[in-house]
Amino acid sequence: YQRRVHRGERANIVRRDDNLHPEGDFTKRPDGAWAPGERASVIKRDDNLQPEGEFSKRPDSIWAPGQRAEIVRRDDNLHPEGDFTKRPDGKWVAGERAEVVIRSDNLRTEGQFYQRQDKTWAPGERAPIIRRDDNLQPEGEFSKRPDGKWAPGERASVIKRDDNLRPEGDFHKRPDTKWTPGDRADIVKRDDNLHPEGDFTKRPDGTWAPGERAAIIKD
Repeated sequence: YQRRVHRGERANIVRRDDNLHPEGDFTKRPDGAWAPGERASVIKRDDNLQPEGEFSKRPDSIWAPGQRAEIVRRDDNLHPEGDFTKRPDGKWVAGERAEVVIRSDNLRTEGQFYQRQDKTWAPGERAPIIRRDDNLQPEGEFSKRPDGKWAPGERASVIKRDDNLRPEGDFHKRPDTKWTPGDRADIVKRDDNLHPEGDFTKRPDGTWAPGERAAIIKD
């Protein structure tokens, strides 16, 4: 069965009588074109302040590295004594593992051990459906939604408003320009007192060879 929902009743509109009546003519707000607001005039007060002397702009300065403070080494009476030895080169070896110590006790297993049973999946139980009795009965005829074929919607007609705008003069398109490389800034080389000293040797040409593999140590 199907439940039928009835729309609620709406209360009647009660209009009270009175002696109020509109008088005179009603005029709507006039359509006014936009105009900028009025700007207050600028008032400059007279004073006796006058610039004196010459004004000089900031001098154009070229970048230069800052000065580095000199290193000051204090004198002391500390001197290294004895021979210095570097850390010996040692091969990797596995660390020693502590022995497993099993303590003696008097605990013994007794009885039989059962493993968990394998259960197959089963759907859960569903609560029974309870239908309450009532006195609601469907009335009238029920009609299903009619089967309609798809059709495109209607498009509103284009409305072009009349105006007094007209193109004037000649129209020129953008000239076709070819690509050209941009201007490159000039290279500025700063003067310094650094000069190469000694002989320069290039990297020797070496053929590829597999690296040495560490020996496998089995305990």
